[in-house]
Amino acid sequence: PWVMTVPLIVLAFLSTVGGLVGIPYAMSSLVGAGDVNAFEHTLDPVIAKKGGHEEHSPAAVGAPETKEVKHFFAASAPAAAGAEAHEEHSPEVIFKERMLALLSVVLAGIGIGLGFLLFLKTPLRKMPLILEQKWRLDEFYNGYIVDPLTKLSREGLWKGFDLGFIDGIVNGIGHFVAELGNLARQIQVGFVRSYAAIIMLGAIAVLGYFIYYGLKLIS
Repeated sequence: PWVMTVPLIVLAFLSTVGGLVGIPYAMSSLVGAGDVNAFEHTLDPVIAKKGGHEEHSPAAVGAPETKEVKHFFAASAPAAAGAEAHEEHSPEVIFKERMLALLSVVLAGIGIGLGFLLFLKTPLRKMPLILEQKWRLDEFYNGYIVDPLTKLSREGLWKGFDLGFIDGIVNGIGHFVAELGNLARQIQVGFVRSYAAIIMLGAIAVLGYFIYYGLKLIS
């Protein structure tokens, strides 16, 4: 359907042409285009740079500090682009970028060539077991990362900490209160004479306490 085809076409176009906006200097300098990497200079209009030679000159001592701001389209001017590109990009960096780009192209070409050799005559060729199992990355991930974390969460955090410690404290307090209630229930027999005897024993204990400490203070 067009609702899926049109977005795919737009994405394909941007993936093909969009990269040309950010061509690094190592590639654009091969065709003499200079520094045309628009992404690299996007923030240049809002980032001030100090003048390299003027701030150390005697005339600049005591003078207000001047800041040089490069324009976004400064790289489009051939003279300015050539001078600044040689200052900002060293030959070593350019060489490394070109070698890495060449390596990526070579690896891509090798992959395409192997694909043609393997599947040109037998499109339904059976792949090796290690490739069918996706290099066993899922097994490695599940066996050494997912399963240990799951076991730790289930056995340690859930059964050990949650059920054993947290629920143990909550349930332990509940059982303690229940047992204390059962113990207190033993003295609630429902007979008035028993309650009167308990009150009398309590009164005797209080009177005995006061008599004992009163005699102790007098003596």
